[in-house]
Amino acid sequence: SSVVSICCDKESRQLGFDVVAAVARSCNGNDGYLMLVSRISKIIDSAAPYLRHRWGHNGGNDEGHTRSLRNSSKYSGLRNQGCTCYMNSVLQQLFMMPGLRKELCAAPIPACLRTSGGGMFVKGNELVGKKISLQWDSGVSYDAIVEGFDEKTSMHTIRYCALQIATVGGSNHQQVQPDDIAKIPPEMPDEFFLSEGRPGKETGVFEVVRDGEAAESGEKSGEAKTGDNSKCGIKETADEAASRHLLEECQRTFIHLDEGSRGRCFDPRALVEACSCLKLEFDVWQQNDASEFAMKFLDRLEISLKRWAPSNFKYLEQTFGLKQTKQKVCKECGLKTNREENLMSIDCQIRGKSDIHEALSTMCDVEFMEGDNKVFCDRCKKNTDTVLRTAISALPDMLILSLKRFDLDYNTFETVKLNSRCAFGQTLNMKQYTLEGVEALEQSSTDDKAGPSPMDTGEDGVDAAGNDALSAIPDDDYEYKLAGVLVHAGVAQGGHYYSFIRDRLPGADAESDKWYRFDDEDVTPFDPSSIEVECFGGKVKKETKWPNGQVHTVESEQFANALMLFYEKVKPIDRSDVPNDSKTSTEEKETDEPMDEKTEKTSGYDVFEPDVRRSNATHRWQTFLFDTEFQSFLKGLLGLCLLAKSENERMDLSAAAPSSAASSAGESQKPWRSPVVQMLLSFVFDILLYSAEKTSLDYWVSKLSSAMTIDIEIARSFVTLLATKTEEASPNWLRTYLADCPEQDSRVAAVRIFCAAVKSCASDEDEQTSLNGWCQAWKEQISTQSPGAYLGAMPTKLQGAFSSYEDVNAISKGSEATALGVIISFITALLEVAPRTWRYNAELCLFIRELSSVDKELGGNVLHEAMVKTQIPARLICLVLRERAPAALKASFPGASVSVDAIDTQIRSETNTSSHLLPISGNQVMNASDLNSRGSQIGTPVPSDYLTLFEALGCLLRIVGVKQADLLENPSSQRARQNLTLTPSVANALSTVFQESCSSPIGMSQHDIEAYLQRVGLDSSTVPPQKIVDILAKYPTAEGSNEMDGSNYLSREGFLAYYRDTAHSSDSRVRLDLHLFGFRPDLSRRPSDSRIISSGGRESFLHSAESVAFDIDQQIKESGSTSLGRLADLGLSTFQLFHFAYSTSEVLAEHILAATAIEQDTTHLLVSTLKALYCAPSGWNGNETFHAASMVLKVLAAIPDSRQQERISMIMQCNEKAVAHADHGAGLLMATKAAYGNRSTDYHSTDYHFSFERYLEVIKDLLKLKEVASWMTKHRSLWSWLERDLINMEEIPPQQVRGDIPARREGDNIPTATVDPLHSDSEMPCINDSEDDDDDDSRYDEKDTSDFRDGKVIVRGAGLAVVDGVYHPAGTFDRVGKYMREGVWKDRKETFSLFRCHVSDNTKRWYISIVPKNVQPGTNTDIDFYSAPVVEEQSQYPPSKGWTKAGEGADPPPIVEWTRLQQTQQDDIGDHGNQSWSVKRGEVVDDDGNPTDGSSGDRIYI
Repeated sequence: SSVVSICCDKESRQLGFDVVAAVARSCNGNDGYLMLVSRISKIIDSAAPYLRHRWGHNGGNDEGHTRSLRNSSKYSGLRNQGCTCYMNSVLQQLFMMPGLRKELCAAPIPACLRTSGGGMFVKGNELVGKKISLQWDSGVSYDAIVEGFDEKTSMHTIRYCALQIATVGGSNHQQVQPDDIAKIPPEMPDEFFLSEGRPGKETGVFEVVRDGEAAESGEKSGEAKTGDNSKCGIKETADEAASRHLLEECQRTFIHLDEGSRGRCFDPRALVEACSCLKLEFDVWQQNDASEFAMKFLDRLEISLKRWAPSNFKYLEQTFGLKQTKQKVCKECGLKTNREENLMSIDCQIRGKSDIHEALSTMCDVEFMEGDNKVFCDRCKKNTDTVLRTAISALPDMLILSLKRFDLDYNTFETVKLNSRCAFGQTLNMKQYTLEGVEALEQSSTDDKAGPSPMDTGEDGVDAAGNDALSAIPDDDYEYKLAGVLVHAGVAQGGHYYSFIRDRLPGADAESDKWYRFDDEDVTPFDPSSIEVECFGGKVKKETKWPNGQVHTVESEQFANALMLFYEKVKPIDRSDVPNDSKTSTEEKETDEPMDEKTEKTSGYDVFEPDVRRSNATHRWQTFLFDTEFQSFLKGLLGLCLLAKSENERMDLSAAAPSSAASSAGESQKPWRSPVVQMLLSFVFDILLYSAEKTSLDYWVSKLSSAMTIDIEIARSFVTLLATKTEEASPNWLRTYLADCPEQDSRVAAVRIFCAAVKSCASDEDEQTSLNGWCQAWKEQISTQSPGAYLGAMPTKLQGAFSSYEDVNAISKGSEATALGVIISFITALLEVAPRTWRYNAELCLFIRELSSVDKELGGNVLHEAMVKTQIPARLICLVLRERAPAALKASFPGASVSVDAIDTQIRSETNTSSHLLPISGNQVMNASDLNSRGSQIGTPVPSDYLTLFEALGCLLRIVGVKQADLLENPSSQRARQNLTLTPSVANALSTVFQESCSSPIGMSQHDIEAYLQRVGLDSSTVPPQKIVDILAKYPTAEGSNEMDGSNYLSREGFLAYYRDTAHSSDSRVRLDLHLFGFRPDLSRRPSDSRIISSGGRESFLHSAESVAFDIDQQIKESGSTSLGRLADLGLSTFQLFHFAYSTSEVLAEHILAATAIEQDTTHLLVSTLKALYCAPSGWNGNETFHAASMVLKVLAAIPDSRQQERISMIMQCNEKAVAHADHGAGLLMATKAAYGNRSTDYHSTDYHFSFERYLEVIKDLLKLKEVASWMTKHRSLWSWLERDLINMEEIPPQQVRGDIPARREGDNIPTATVDPLHSDSEMPCINDSEDDDDDDSRYDEKDTSDFRDGKVIVRGAGLAVVDGVYHPAGTFDRVGKYMREGVWKDRKETFSLFRCHVSDNTKRWYISIVPKNVQPGTNTDIDFYSAPVVEEQSQYPPSKGWTKAGEGADPPPIVEWTRLQQTQQDDIGDHGNQSWSVKRGEVVDDDGNPTDGSSGDRIYI
């Protein structure tokens, strides 16, 4: 039962802890602190096992939860599973019947048949080595082997067996085969209480799988199989087994409610599952009729009680069993014939009845059978006039009246609820409805008449004479008192059930008449005087007084009303033959069992009371440990430990802080600070991180990290403890917080403390020496097992002769065993099972990242060497590539490289994780959506899941600045996204960008903004001036200082606000913009010589790929190259790895690729990239591959090493075929020429057009790199056929050439067909968002546009002659060609455009118009001349006829002809940095874009 703390309020608890602290300080020799540590450690050790696997606990406090609720009610509630209030309300009514509760809980069941309570047949160590089948919340049972048992905690260690899979014969699609499953390493063992299971996983129900008995998938282990039990020889049908299991779960629920700590609610999920055998109208998880459930539930309990506990069954029968007699009375001879029927409730028809007496009278109505309806009389031997009547012949101790509020509407034939008023009293006399009462009334009626005629039943009711007749019968056996009301609130189709119940516990004050409202989790006091308002039903009037004094009255139905009434007999049935103590021992009960007398039986108390007592003690300690005042007390101890004598003094925690008393006495001081810190670490990892309240988590992490940074002995002790715990399952902190914990805040906090301890420990020279020896052991082990090659699975720990280096029992100074080595080996084990726990891999990779970035002076070299020797880089690569990894990696790391499909077959479906017992936090009523989540947890990792993995890989490569800095922070304690602001480092970086982009000290002008947007990959075609004006209107600006200058300037604050909003919606956009301005992922800046290049006295920005390559090259020259091992190098040479890296972070991908490729043979990577580019699907599904391949080629071509020219040549002229049937090489020039030729011969195939455009864009991007441009100049003959397609026509304004091609970042310009949805500029807020919808559907036309610039349009014969002429291609709009020509209109030189666009009637038309500069076509600002409807057969080309006058046009309309160009005059080279060159064919230019004679010394661009 519950124990209430003496200090039950915040102030008293705080004072109590102050007293404890004062006493500890006053003890001599620091004994007080040591005793305090010992006591608190014991409390933590006792509570920790029951917290494991149960995350998000709410600690009790004065403001809510446990303490306050425990004072308001002495009863516990039941958790609603979503729609199970109907069940909870009935169970709570039954639970509040003390005698019934004790009898049900004391009912004995054979121990060998029990499936609840931890498996009473085999316990403890007896289960070790056996196979068991555990039932999960999902209803499926899974097999596992029991590997161990902890006597101290009573927890079992199990290892689940691999799940068997089925294959479909004859299927053509690729399937996971049993051989694939066999290659997967076994799961790590799990440790938990078998009798309770883990939230969202096991239910606590299990059974031992006998020899030769296979546990069928999906079978509920709680249902015993029909047949003979080999252990106890008991035969049991499936129906009997289901009934027995229902009784067990009922016992479990009632005992937990009865003896569990108050203020908690019990989760009856197992009982709900067991109720599936009741065969209710709807599934048990859906809402059902409470009265139907009550009757079927009691009927099922009878089945098991009859067999196993006859005396308990008799009690149940006497409690609810009533007998109803249907009587026939012959009116001629008076013969009475009775037919008795056993019932458990009385159904009361309430339609048209005002109170319960009228409803009961209906049951006793008399029916006369006369005329043709005469009934045969056994005495008269003929059909006679007969009276039929019904009465109660035996009354139970608990009378249940079921009010029939759900009825059929014969007009609509739908079930409706009757909300009419039906009154009932606190007392009820059933005398007039019993057979004795009816016969007494009959006798009284007979005596009042002269003749001895048989019974004459009238309809006068009970008159004065009848009352006299009834009064002659004593009332004691007929008087009932109201004990409970079950209420339904709602309509027939749905609602909510709850109960009002009178307290009848022995010792309760009967005169006080105390009632409670049981509403699922909530149990609150209730005033019985409100029963009429809450339960009678009917109509209620509500008055509303208006300001003018009038009163408006509205009458409405009361939807909450009584459905079931529970009346308790004032004088219960005499049970002198039943033992008084319902908690009778098993031996006494066995005498009641005529069968199986030698079978061991256990009651519910025997099975569940130990669990309840343990749970109560644990709950009390958990409440204490989660208490805010206790945590404040511990913070005080931590602060005391961190005190140092001076700012620069290293704290010696092993030395005591002498008290004045001890010093004066000259007593020796005992070390106390180190034990205190160790106790506090246990508190954080075993208690605090399981709490839902994490406001103080940063304080704990920072202070504990400081303690271990300051004192290496603290760090060494903690690291040793971590290493020791790797030998265990559940207490293993590394596994818990790197693989199992679902709370991200807890995982990150744990990793921070782990890293602080390991870094501090690694700085010790002794530890470095031990770790060096451990590295050598790893090297020798690998060379011994697989000399010269990697064959078979790579080990995850030192074995055999080398195992002494990881002997956790021998870790100490001077020993060859090293705790750091044990931890790193355990990381490799976690990586092997990481595909199973991929949701939590981010923190595992974060741990690796932090260890990889330790400074060399602090032991970083030896930590890096340790991770390389254990093949951690190669394991990380396998974790990304999975089944796409090279064969050698898959053979070496079968666990890390298992495919997503294969691992999905081994994932067990979990439900919502919620604690078995939790404090009540409110009333979850009527179908709470979060309480019945039963979905699968299976999923597939997305690119963002690999972010920390690639950061770790970058740190292992020793890349400077590869750890991504946070962009946003929350300066307040509220976790609202709108409160997030830019971090100081981001604000400083963006301020630098702002200063470099301003041409005025005032701020960024509109011209500056346009130039800036072009720099980051946007131009005026995608960002018209109006949208720039919108930016200036939305964000803070500064006015020009000159009176003549009335324009606004975007201020620094406005610039930062713009990027704050951008970071909210597109984190990658901000990072890419900073990347273009030379900032690394951690926001440090690359050197200026890696960002800017000078040529001819002018400075220009290097391409981002060149800048990264130059930066990485300089880093390697300064610190040397880093080798990650042969297996890792093999993985780093695959295109798929960088494909994943690009999808995760383009910036990280460029850095890792550059660090990998410098001075390395990249032939395999280049060839695989070119092949992937060639085989990339056309359309949007190939865009990611296209962009990733383009990135790889640009970085490889930009690396300034001795192999650069070799790589560029291979990129352009690789002779290796992309596919076996190809007749050309995979080099860009070869593949482009093949696509060009196919396009010319097969005009109707869009795939060839698409491939050609893709290759063309890649070449254009590469031309922006200076070395590639130089190579192209030297090898002009190889691509002379491509000149026409690389030219930009001189007369067409540049901003219109790219009219509707969404601008990309520098180097990423692609045709419209290949816009990358992941990296598109449309993600930027305030740029592409506008009130005007700029042709949203234009991107989705199916026709490719790559051939439109091969043609021109001739317009002739127009009534307005100025529109006649040749229109040349000028990009695309609405996914078709757009054409332009220069002309004169109203004495002004204008550009005439011919284009297609949407119109207001949702159709498309062609127009000949003048479009204002920097405005998209198709708006009201156009000056229209002629228009024509789109011809369906050739919608991509302007029609020849059908043109009509529009706007300024004049009849007759023109004739339009589209014709293919024969020869182009000018070519487009592209741009280099921020410079663009437009040159005529054969013309030579220098670096500044000026014409030159091409002599040596000038750079020649085509």
